[in-house]
Amino acid sequence: MKKVLFSLLVALTSFVVIACGTPAPAPTPAAPTPAPVAAVPKGDIILDGATNYIVVKGDTLAEIAASKYGAGNRYFFPLIQLANTAVVKNPDLIEVGDSLTIPNLQRNLGDAGATAVIRNAMLATATQYEQQSKPKAAAILKSLAAGLSK
Repeated sequence: MKKVLFSLLVALTSFVVIACGTPAPAPTPAAPTPAPVAAVPKGDIILDGATNYIVVKGDTLAEIAASKYGAGNRYFFPLIQLANTAVVKNPDLIEVGDSLTIPNLQRNLGDAGATAVIRNAMLATATQYEQQSKPKAAAILKSLAAGLSK
């Protein structure tokens, strides 16, 4: 009789363990597939074909850009700033006697990577101008940046 009771006890214990055991962990949901990210051209500005310019009294980057790139392209001055990061920390502050490298505008606009860099610089300068309460210049820079091919 002890053997039968022992066997029933083992069977009952096994049944209880199986029936009341810990449930299998729920499957974790699959991580959502990230949306595809558009390829952003990477690159630097092109300095092949650049010229040099010495800043004179009364110059601004916008006026220099207008004289070198044409009056309608004065707001491409961030390209000049990009080529002269060691000299030009603020586009509104250039010093008489500074030697500036003036990149070729058309060559840079013809390169997707350089165009992306110029667009980003224009947007950064627009943000800076918004913070300085220069909304007209900021709007023009944003508009030009939006017009550059992505």
